[in-house]
Amino acid sequence: MRMPHISSLGSIVALLIFSTAPAASQQMRDGAAAAMHTIRQPFAIETFGIFRNMMLGGMAKHPTTGVGAVADARGEITIYDGKLIVSYGKPAAPVDVTVDHAALLAMGSAGQWQAVPIERDVAPEDVESYIAAAAKARGIDSDSSFPFQISGKLGPYVMHVNAAPIDGPHGMGLPMAATVERRGDQIQALVAGLYVSPDLMGVATHGGERTHAHWVAADLESTAHLDRWGLKTGAILFLPK
Repeated sequence: MRMPHISSLGSIVALLIFSTAPAASQQMRDGAAAAMHTIRQPFAIETFGIFRNMMLGGMAKHPTTGVGAVADARGEITIYDGKLIVSYGKPAAPVDVTVDHAALLAMGSAGQWQAVPIERDVAPEDVESYIAAAAKARGIDSDSSFPFQISGKLGPYVMHVNAAPIDGPHGMGLPMAATVERRGDQIQALVAGLYVSPDLMGVATHGGERTHAHWVAADLESTAHLDRWGLKTGAILFLPK
């Protein structure tokens, strides 16, 4: 059963969450986080310094869907149906995610969803245009930003979880993180994603991309960033209603 959320229909909030030095005192971190909390119209972009502030401020807005990355390229962050899920690339002792740091989190909310059955296989290179066309056919402006979710089979797919920063040159065309990669022809999946307006490309997404999507395990306990993914017949795309 899909969880209801009270929020503006189809609204989207992009959150840029920057880490502070772990050696700093809690008071200094809180002060820095407060200073970094800003809002920019028309897309209400907010910034939070640490997860705890996001949990108190951002999560209070009942986001249904969110995607992002843990600071220092250590893992992936997803919000699926309002549940916060964090996966780390390297095995470690249990971490209290509410006091961890993040590099980026983009999130949005839908008061209700409308289901769109996938009636044919969609190749990875066609996924963005397929989502845009499905949204437009249902009254959603494809030049705007909106959250989406998917339930069903994906494939082919390539996904990863960040594990550690690259110790050396990185930048345009070079990897920024060591990752744990997984790929295959088909996988059963839940997907949390955002389709963004052109001015948020490279902000809430990778450069040149309109979507930012994460795979979520059926038990809602693990997640990964989807680098390349197609849709299989029978999957269901959920769009804001």
